[in-house]
Amino acid sequence: MRLKPPPAVVHALGTRLARSLRYRSYGVDHLRRAIALSPTGSVVFCLWHQSLLGVLGRHHGQRVAALTSLSSDGTIMAEYIGRIGLRPIRGSSSRGGLKAARELMKAVSEGWHAAITVDGPRGPYKEVKPGPFEISRRTGAPIVPVAVRASREVSFKRAWDRFRLPLPGARVALVYGQAMVLPPEYPDSAQVFARRVDLAQRLHDLEAQAGALVGRSGQGPISTCLGWMRGGPDLVAAED
Repeated sequence: MRLKPPPAVVHALGTRLARSLRYRSYGVDHLRRAIALSPTGSVVFCLWHQSLLGVLGRHHGQRVAALTSLSSDGTIMAEYIGRIGLRPIRGSSSRGGLKAARELMKAVSEGWHAAITVDGPRGPYKEVKPGPFEISRRTGAPIVPVAVRASREVSFKRAWDRFRLPLPGARVALVYGQAMVLPPEYPDSAQVFARRVDLAQRLHDLEAQAGALVGRSGQGPISTCLGWMRGGPDLVAAED
């Protein structure tokens, strides 16, 4: 039987870790421009699932609504998110997705930023899902890709997302990318696929930039990390 750590312990350890990290933010002007363009004053942050803890560590106590799954791991994360002053919203593409999407859009309309792990909650690894684009299209809130790397971190190679845990005291580069502003018209499948590819490429480049800023590399060429893009919209849609 898998043990569930007490929420107070998770909060204490996570908060202590976040306070020890030496963050530097880059591309803040991109974020400011995106907020200025947004009719709600909020944006849709998009990141890889493996980067979740590193990104959250910089946004304690801010008006961010973060999507978490209905799994036991998602419950642990939701409790942690709530304790650090963010707004957890439960659901995923496989369970509770429609309800979660409605709650997330309501939060964005109320001025909360949304945070979505675009390949979560269960992968495949670094395969961008279409959900964030629909949230952005319906609310008018721009998508802002964000990547993070730490000078010292542990990568869990056996986890589907190769989750990265920054180590205490590490230097951390958090990089915001240029906003993606979507038209309100409903896109066809080719347009959706093109947007998924575009966002994946942006996240890949931002991650490389963040890694270089803290003296890390090793993410591999885009053709290796993001091989799903070669399949085209029909193949990827069939796999989702």
